[in-house]
Amino acid sequence: MARPLKNDTTEQKRTHLIYLKKQHRDLDNGIITAYKRHTEDTIVSNLKLKKLYLKEEITKLEDEIFDEEIYLEK
Repeated sequence: MARPLKNDTTEQKRTHLIYLKKQHRDLDNGIITAYKRHTEDTIVSNLKLKKLYLKEEITKLEDEIFDEEIYLEK
């Protein structure tokens, strides 16, 4: 029996995952720059919170993609 092909939704999630990871890296660079420029702690804290939120979204999306791939392999 032929395996089902990955659906468009999974591919869209992969594309979104790449986008989120880039945003996460960009925020990391922004935090480093903010520290070097002695930016206010509240601004740095906000950047860190955004980075944490992105990390949670990345993890959730990775789990969804993994679950879909396992399902498609069956």
